[in-house]
Amino acid sequence: MTVFPHRTLALPFALILAGAALPAGAQEMFDPPSQPERFVAQSARGEIIVDGRLDEQVWKDAEPIDDFVQKEPDQGEPSTYRTIVRLAFDETSLYVAAVCEQPKHSLRVQNLERDFDFDDNDLFGIAIDGFLDRRSAVAFQTTPRGNQRDLEVIDDSDFNVDWDARWDVQTRVEDDRWIVEMAIPWRTLRYPNDADTLGVIFARNIRHLNQNTVSPAVPRVFTIYRMAYQAEVTGLELPSPSANVQLNPYALVDYADGRDSESDLEGGGELKWAITPSTVLDLTVNTDFAQVEVDRQVVNLERFSVFFPERRQFFLESANLFNASVTRWINPFFSRRIGLDRGGRPIPLDGGLRLTSRSSKQEFGLLAMSQQASGDNPAALFGVARYSRNLDGQSRAGGLLTWRRDEAIGTSPSRRPANDNVTYTIDGLWRPNQSTGVQAMVSASHDDAEGNGLGAQLWVFYENNWLYAGLLEYYNKDYNPGIGLEILDTNYVMHSPAISLDLRPEWLPESIRSFNPGVDAYIFQSSEDGDLLFGYAPIRPVRLEFQNGADVSLRVEPNWQRLDEPFFPAGIEVAPGDYDYTRHRIDIESDQSARLSASLDIETGDYFDGELTTYSASVRWAPRPEFDISADLDFNRIRGLGVAQVDDETEVVGVSARFAPSPRLQFSVLYQHNSVGDRNSWNARLSWEYRPLSYLYVVYNRNSASDLTVDAPPVTDQVILKLTYLFEV
Repeated sequence: MTVFPHRTLALPFALILAGAALPAGAQEMFDPPSQPERFVAQSARGEIIVDGRLDEQVWKDAEPIDDFVQKEPDQGEPSTYRTIVRLAFDETSLYVAAVCEQPKHSLRVQNLERDFDFDDNDLFGIAIDGFLDRRSAVAFQTTPRGNQRDLEVIDDSDFNVDWDARWDVQTRVEDDRWIVEMAIPWRTLRYPNDADTLGVIFARNIRHLNQNTVSPAVPRVFTIYRMAYQAEVTGLELPSPSANVQLNPYALVDYADGRDSESDLEGGGELKWAITPSTVLDLTVNTDFAQVEVDRQVVNLERFSVFFPERRQFFLESANLFNASVTRWINPFFSRRIGLDRGGRPIPLDGGLRLTSRSSKQEFGLLAMSQQASGDNPAALFGVARYSRNLDGQSRAGGLLTWRRDEAIGTSPSRRPANDNVTYTIDGLWRPNQSTGVQAMVSASHDDAEGNGLGAQLWVFYENNWLYAGLLEYYNKDYNPGIGLEILDTNYVMHSPAISLDLRPEWLPESIRSFNPGVDAYIFQSSEDGDLLFGYAPIRPVRLEFQNGADVSLRVEPNWQRLDEPFFPAGIEVAPGDYDYTRHRIDIESDQSARLSASLDIETGDYFDGELTTYSASVRWAPRPEFDISADLDFNRIRGLGVAQVDDETEVVGVSARFAPSPRLQFSVLYQHNSVGDRNSWNARLSWEYRPLSYLYVVYNRNSASDLTVDAPPVTDQVILKLTYLFEV
């Protein structure tokens, strides 16, 4: 007898709610202060040399900021080590100096790459709200070794970690402290024309204690980018808008040797004009395709499409401004649909433009691109328009319009006519208080060939220091976003309630920081007749987070699968039918900041009409920040699956090494083997940032496979030389 999912989930949800009555510790969440704390910046009367020494007079005159408190693990308690911050400015930049007291031998830095991992390193950083809207921020962070991390954030939930800005930092490590000196150019920030105040939150990680400290105080449940809690920096004299033009051309030589050898010389680039500090125009010609980046190989055994992130710099900047989606499941705009085919292969772009404008009241964006014809892909035009209005508190409402026109391609009788695709989207976020939120999106699509469709998302949530409770709802009926993303290509309604606890009772051993049981459910029904399509419900009765950052969790996952047509995981045919089964999983992860770290995930149980056991393992050795080597394995053992009762095994192996004598010079090697098709690939890359945001890349790729077409070479070697240069006017 088939048990309906909602009844099956009743017991674990009841158990989780009962667990909420357990003592959760005395660290209660708190509201933002009615009057923000004030920090004062010191005007510099002489030159500030960014060298990490803090020997200029301005640093002696500037007021110290030293009221850092813990956000994690003991909210509101004093930091174990003192942090002293001072702020200064001149007509070109905002300067930040920090003295971070801590024994030298306890410092942890995993590597010297840009955009390093936030959680696994000692770091100091600042988040800046230029418009004082208490919603958006840009953040600048560094480790004791001086590598940089920068990102854009909206609403403490929409993160653009791939944003790269021009700023400078130098650090110096002493026996009992490490010192930071930052210079953040005014032209890197956005603020109103008459601004004289900035919102800021300072943060510091003390990684060997797994301690996160902030100034001013922020509740444990939120990230350090919850700008409702920000302090205000006064005493500033921000410069008036001036000409701010950046030109970033690139030149690329691409040589490939397969069945035939060929070489290609390309050039192009981007022009950025900051018309005002809040309005920026970007132009691109022969858009850079990030050819030096590679995607990780996967074996997909799920019913969802695999999601690969955007890597092209032009589309990464201001990416979150164009995001109207609640999550990535249904997204009216996904930039990888421009200039890339379904397989991720480049389609040349003639060029395009992006205009963005931000203020404390609203955000506006325009994007237009022109794509060349290539093979079976027609020439195409793309347009995106976005508007978002800030409402009272931290709420907002907005809309998004996308348009795609594919030109006619081919000749009679196989000619494909021109086709237009349009989506109209409205979205919003309502946050009546810091713990509660409602986010929604409704999007209608029209496609000349496929007709009309509708997609919608709703997220209702409540969170505090010990509880997260949320409900996600999705709706898809013939929705077809021409420049968007659908991870599941069918008509469905999805219900996803979730509860997760962060319990810290006194009876936990000292080595364990928190006990985190939880349950999620993902129930998919047909949006046409309401029939169950499939569902699964990861139940996490045990998850333990240790004081050093390691964690262990157990998971039980009931599955309900309804196949109306054959399904082909790993190329194995599974017949239509009803399949109910349960899978079990254990996840173990060591302290990822240690020199030697590892993780192991084991999942086993029934899988449709067969059995599937999956092992995912990784190990990383980083004896010094300049060098690390890692290996990972994803192994699937399939037994008795499908119409032919197939026994099969698949594996994806990856081995990588990185050597970085400095944050600006990196050499990396990645080898991947995928047993499906016996695919092997090598990627070796030298990256040299010879001046800020100007790079020289030397890349070697080798790819081989046994399942290629007759016309494709069994082995392809490729060498890429790429040079970029950032001019500033």
